[in-house]
Amino acid sequence: MESGKTKKRILVIEDNIGVQNLYRDILKKHSYEAEILDSVSRAIDALKKTNFDLVILDLQLSGEDGLMFLDSLKSFETAVPPVIVCTGMASIENAVDAMKKGASDFITKPFSVDALISTIERNISINELTRKISEIKMIRSILELNRIIISITDIEDLCTGVVDLVYNLVKPDIALLYFRDDDTGRFFLRRTKGSASDFTPPVVISLSETGSFYRKNSDIVHRIDEKSFEVKLFGRKDIIGILRFYSTEKFDDRELNFLSVFGTQMGIALENAKLLQQLQESYISAIRSLVNSLEAKDAYTKNHSEQVAYYAVAIGKVLGLDHKSLESLRNAAYLHDIGKLGIKDEIILKKTSLSEEELEIIKKHPLITKEILQPLKMRREEIEACLYHHERVNGKGYPEGLSGEKIPLFAKILAVADALSAMISERPYRKKMEIEDAIEELKRNAGQQFDENIVEALIHFVENSRQK
Repeated sequence: MESGKTKKRILVIEDNIGVQNLYRDILKKHSYEAEILDSVSRAIDALKKTNFDLVILDLQLSGEDGLMFLDSLKSFETAVPPVIVCTGMASIENAVDAMKKGASDFITKPFSVDALISTIERNISINELTRKISEIKMIRSILELNRIIISITDIEDLCTGVVDLVYNLVKPDIALLYFRDDDTGRFFLRRTKGSASDFTPPVVISLSETGSFYRKNSDIVHRIDEKSFEVKLFGRKDIIGILRFYSTEKFDDRELNFLSVFGTQMGIALENAKLLQQLQESYISAIRSLVNSLEAKDAYTKNHSEQVAYYAVAIGKVLGLDHKSLESLRNAAYLHDIGKLGIKDEIILKKTSLSEEELEIIKKHPLITKEILQPLKMRREEIEACLYHHERVNGKGYPEGLSGEKIPLFAKILAVADALSAMISERPYRKKMEIEDAIEELKRNAGQQFDENIVEALIHFVENSRQK
């Protein structure tokens, strides 16, 4: 051993005095600090009070089975050192039993000094390397958490990203994320990761179940029982959520310390995302009010955005879009014409045909919409849907003349829903069309103005609606 290094501490559990003395001499000669005890109970007490780098365990003790020590380690909440089983009971069965119960290595008596020291050094080195790798993973995970917090403001994406991150790091059987409802004070299950056949997670956690943990306990990490613990997610003033873990494996001190840091960062991130979501919803509500005001000026376009949203979401459902995508589609539909606020009323409300110059002005409304929506940090898909809903698959639309697959999906959906709404609504220059005639018009222009698949999805919805 090199001088200047802190001596490694080894706990020896051995009841034979002659073998005890042999261990004492060998370990001292090789610069290890040894504590030698003759019973499992005394060894457990020592392990609770002192940090050891390694344990050497005899399986055959006076009146005790050494495997009891390995069983006792399972109840430890802190990290335990590697255990080398050293015994004269040389059999495959004993080796297998010991390794199943958590022993890291196995040697038999009588042993050579070289074999003993080599086994000790190997297991201490492996344990130290494992700890370093674990620490590197945790540092990387904290950096990744910071990246997620900075780059993701959508609360649903944030929940998914963070639960995936912590699950992959500490590897529980199941991880559960609960959010507190401001009205009831109860915690509702928001995300899960993993599964366990012997564990059914509660969907709602009441205040009575969290009790003193919710109100008094200042520790971020709180153990519920032998297999479960939870992490409080603190906002600036209160707990906004709870992460619960269920695992048949123990978590060591480093993992618990990481989860304490994680809980603090996660809580602030979720609170910020929640506040941002509320702010965005307020902005969107305000803009929808402006849309309603715009449409209220013209009896012919009243409730146009509501109708476009209805058909756009219906098409999205036929196409199998998920809930989040449908919500984005609905937002875009409500806001797609907001840019018309920037165009003079005499053009917007004109009851006769528009001049070429006026048509060019009208064609600017998608660009004005984009300028209005960009400061709101809305999803890219929502802004693009509003910007490109007048593009045509043959490339003859506006504002950029995109064609085919270059036109975003949401924009293609809005184009069909917008056209249908316009055709089945009364206009000053023409009567409204029956929906059957409007669909025939869409079919005639499918592949030129409109995406054929989107038109087919609309037809599927309309036909199914009639059958109900």
